[in-house]
Amino acid sequence: MKLSKFRQSYIVDRAFILTLASTIFTALAPLVATMVDSLFCSHLLGRDAFIAVNVTLPVVNAVGVLTLICCRGGAVSSARRLAQGDKDSPQRIFTIALFSAVLVAVLAAISIWINMDAVASRLAGTPESVAYVEQYLSVIVLYFLILPFNNTLNDFATYEGYPQLVTRAVLAGCSANVLFDVLFIGPLHMGIIGAAWGTVASGLINLSLILPFYLRKKSQYRLRKPLHDTGAILWENIKQGFGFNVFYIVVNLFMMMCNALVLRVAGTEGLTLFGICLQIQSATFSVVVGLCIAGISHITYMRASGDIQGLLRIMHTARNAVVGFYGLQALLMIFFPQLFLWCFGFSDTVDLSLTRKVFTSYAIYYFCFCVVSVYVTVVLQLAGHVGAKIVLVFSLGIVSYLCMLALSFISPDAMWLGMVVGSVPILLASLGVGYWYHKKHPEYTKLSLVDRYPKKIEFDCSLDYDGRHIDDFKRDARLFADTCEMPEEVFDKICLAGKMLYKNAVEHKYKRSKYMDISLVELDDGFSLSVKDCGHPYNPVANGIDARTLGARSATYRFMFSVNITTFTWDKRLPSPC
Repeated sequence: MKLSKFRQSYIVDRAFILTLASTIFTALAPLVATMVDSLFCSHLLGRDAFIAVNVTLPVVNAVGVLTLICCRGGAVSSARRLAQGDKDSPQRIFTIALFSAVLVAVLAAISIWINMDAVASRLAGTPESVAYVEQYLSVIVLYFLILPFNNTLNDFATYEGYPQLVTRAVLAGCSANVLFDVLFIGPLHMGIIGAAWGTVASGLINLSLILPFYLRKKSQYRLRKPLHDTGAILWENIKQGFGFNVFYIVVNLFMMMCNALVLRVAGTEGLTLFGICLQIQSATFSVVVGLCIAGISHITYMRASGDIQGLLRIMHTARNAVVGFYGLQALLMIFFPQLFLWCFGFSDTVDLSLTRKVFTSYAIYYFCFCVVSVYVTVVLQLAGHVGAKIVLVFSLGIVSYLCMLALSFISPDAMWLGMVVGSVPILLASLGVGYWYHKKHPEYTKLSLVDRYPKKIEFDCSLDYDGRHIDDFKRDARLFADTCEMPEEVFDKICLAGKMLYKNAVEHKYKRSKYMDISLVELDDGFSLSVKDCGHPYNPVANGIDARTLGARSATYRFMFSVNITTFTWDKRLPSPC
């Protein structure tokens, strides 16, 4: 086995990308459902059907967000406790998260069903659209009953370390939605009701693929009877879930308020263009959700474990991804609006000059909102300032709406500029607040070039799975041992542990895995060996490679975010044999 340069970026990136993909697709599923419905309705049923699906979008999103608030914070905190060896409280967190999410969805579905006429009239602007909204919602309420199960089971499986499974389940559901919409609206002529049934069927497919993971007991989570701490767990789940999803809440409030304002000021043509912008947002906003949720989850864990290199890696990855992705999208909306009009079948029916005004204003607003959402989540929430995060995200949505409202009294064209006037100052303010926190706590932000963590003697390397010898690792580890004045008997045990863990990693590696990372650290009272690999979850500590065998004082195994992490700790000197 030849010694390579330290490959932690490979393992960190792989784990982050897998979790990011799963989180994005989970967040995207309910949005794709309505986006696909609106796309086919616009082409096959006309503008009124498109508007009906579009004005229903905030309702679907609201129910989805309420279920995520109940489950997502619990999924992250329970995964952290599983990594710490706690097998009991994560079960109760899972149980409470699932039941609270289901309760919220059931109450929402019943409320909408009872008040169907009032909800439809409130959402739609024309009698034709009202009829379409009623038909669509009468079926979509069934989808609301599936959402809490999908969101909860998907989230807990993702943060337990099985994001690939979740990605496959969600992609299968989204693909099925497209096929069902084509079948139900086209050959079967079911109209907008067919689009809604396609969404329900896609949710059932997602559920049928993720549910066996729990029923076959492959997951560590089980339903458990709540104890006296039920209230505390529920409050913690909701608090963390609200913090994770605050930008989702603001997006929905902005959509609901602006739909009514745009319809009143700019009419159905303005509402159609604004609806296209909202559908673009629905198709892409999950990237923000994924970057925030996956990023803060990895960063929180890495910060707790002292993995500063991985922490900074994730911060920079999140920053580059949000600026690059949404910057490119903004340029496309500003310079190629015809592309989006063509996708929704309105290239010949709307005014291009008005389209440019709407798309340009919305592109700038949306870019600012996405940057603020990711920036304040990663920087301020990591620093513990969740209140500042909530204030800034809410401010961007509320100020933008108020600016649109104020400028609408001047002219319909001026109204669109309100999104720019309201969003750009908040973006600058959030960057200023973040920089202020950076000056105060540079170790908490991605702006930091130098950390303030205590210096320590550390040796990091990566071993290629294609090699045959571990001699190179032993040679370089010798330099570490000499620098730390490590006793020979401890050094021999560390080398033996490295060989055994390498063999274990090779036996359980995935087909495309290339490297495992090894870190040696001098502690105040001993030495620590940590091995990370991206293989199948397998606990070597419970299967023969334990602390007693290697003379270590402790041995731990964790499976976090698709990474196996095995750590051994030795005292400065091994205890004398009895």
